[in-house]
Amino acid sequence: MMSRRVALPVIAAVLLAGGSACYQDDSSNGPASRKPLAKVLLTDAPFPYDSVTSVNLYVVRIEASTQMDATGGDWIVIAEPRRTFDLLQLQQGTTAILGEGEIPAGQYHAIRMTIDTSLSSIQGFGGEVPVNWNNYSASNEMPLYASVDYPVNVSSEGAEIVIDFDLGRSFLWDLYGTQMFTLFPWLRAISTAATGTIAGTVTTDDNGPVEPVPNASVTVCSRSPCDSQSATNVVASGRSDNAGRYKVAFVRAGTYLVRIERADHPWLDAVISPAVQVTTGDTATLSVVLPRAGSGGAYIKISGPTSVGVGGTILLRVAVGDASGRPVLNPVVTWTSDAPAIAEVSSGTDSVTSVTGRQAGRATITAASGALSDAITIEVVGSPGAPVATVTVQASTASLSVGDSVYFTAELRDVDGTLLSGRQVSWFSTDTSVFVIQFQGGTNPIAIVRPVGVGSAFLRASSEGKTGQASITVH
Repeated sequence: MMSRRVALPVIAAVLLAGGSACYQDDSSNGPASRKPLAKVLLTDAPFPYDSVTSVNLYVVRIEASTQMDATGGDWIVIAEPRRTFDLLQLQQGTTAILGEGEIPAGQYHAIRMTIDTSLSSIQGFGGEVPVNWNNYSASNEMPLYASVDYPVNVSSEGAEIVIDFDLGRSFLWDLYGTQMFTLFPWLRAISTAATGTIAGTVTTDDNGPVEPVPNASVTVCSRSPCDSQSATNVVASGRSDNAGRYKVAFVRAGTYLVRIERADHPWLDAVISPAVQVTTGDTATLSVVLPRAGSGGAYIKISGPTSVGVGGTILLRVAVGDASGRPVLNPVVTWTSDAPAIAEVSSGTDSVTSVTGRQAGRATITAASGALSDAITIEVVGSPGAPVATVTVQASTASLSVGDSVYFTAELRDVDGTLLSGRQVSWFSTDTSVFVIQFQGGTNPIAIVRPVGVGSAFLRASSEGKTGQASITVH
């Protein structure tokens, strides 16, 4: 039956499993067509907020484009579900079918999902939670663009495509101290024909007997460094359930670095597996035991968020171990910031401190206890202010050689042409077989590109729903 259709699991985590959260639109039962039929599925990447009861997205339509530059409106509608989906019901591999429709065979470089923000919501135990959707489309309909690392090939025999919506990185709580979620959408698209799964369990023997570690983050990266808070090298992510089990699906076949940690438990060290092999259609088993921090010796370790908005506050925690590696109860800790005008730490000597964003930029926060110290870099995101109206990538064109390393910058301006700063900027390559992004600066709008193969592709920069791009040819 699949020989004539294209399945699109939108927002991937795992293959269609556990049908309790599935919905299928079977309305397209028309006569046979010469075009492959596109089926759209919906699932979410992990959402780590235990106080949220539902994340409801009203999906209007899913579209694809064969053009690398789709700004001219060359979009093909795959499905129009016009229906609400609770992403929290679609975790650990569950998917929902949004609909299906005909789509011509070809190579697709761009995919987008349009939501209606007036019909979407996040619910908590006390009712609806405010959301800043960052919707500057001048209507309730807001297009969300997926990162397409490799062109999606749709043959006459059909294909299966996944769009991964990462809730944990997309919805940021209380970023600006306004007691609301702010949306910075993170989506990716990939063909499942070349993907596999990573799965296993997360445990610890820190207290003696081996016990599961729930809500541990699993970050799959293309290379080092691998940081769940960073976007540069992150390919996919997941989290463990209450039994310590996790599953990260729709990972392109290849070798990956996987980081597993419980970030809010600084007394446990992360486990980094540097060479996890993913094979098409197969599951790579990776089970880890999170060890006590310090490897049996004295240690100090900071954990917590690495970004905050101007006016917002985050909490950092530190764990301190003695010479035998045993946790020190109620340690005396001195917290300092190397740039208090950017990120200010609260006074006090507790193992928990608050950091308040004062102005856009970066600051290093240090925790010291006796002769031990640890540091973490905090990025402060500028206040929303005027919305981004245009994004321009400089240089707009480049002819590069394999092995080069080149800087690009993005200029963000409002409707009056005023240059904006301190905004989140996301970079991606439309074809990572041509070039990859070695580094992206978050609110510092720069990217470092490294060509890896002969060909042409676009470098795209996106902020608040606006996208600019540069054309890159590698020879």
